[in-house]
Amino acid sequence: MSTGDYLRYLRAVKGGPTPQHIEEATGVNAGDYRQIEQRYRAMGSEEELAKLAAYYEVPVEEMTSRVEWTRKALSAALVEAVEQDAPIRLELRNGHTITGKVQWSDLGAALLLTDAGQELTVQRHMVDRWQIEGA
Repeated sequence: MSTGDYLRYLRAVKGGPTPQHIEEATGVNAGDYRQIEQRYRAMGSEEELAKLAAYYEVPVEEMTSRVEWTRKALSAALVEAVEQDAPIRLELRNGHTITGKVQWSDLGAALLLTDAGQELTVQRHMVDRWQIEGA
């Protein structure tokens, strides 16, 4: 899960404070906050991420470890799994892991076909980490 996806999740859990409220509470510019939350690539300095981690009361590693796990990287992995006709393992935010072949994906979800023949639709914002099997 990207830092931006994680921030959206944390903001919802906290009751939906506005970027302006977050700026007042953290000192992170509201425009910069929006960029970190909305971009498909890695955004945010270590200092900004540390301030946001403190605001949301999560370990700073929860923010910084997600920098390389962008939505763009997940898109690329889903496409690569299709091209290689290889299963992909998706580790979800709730602690579950799902493995299967990608049947389709878009910006919001992916459909996996498991070895047991079960079709599972996974919302992309629930995916923390992923690995193409055999890669």
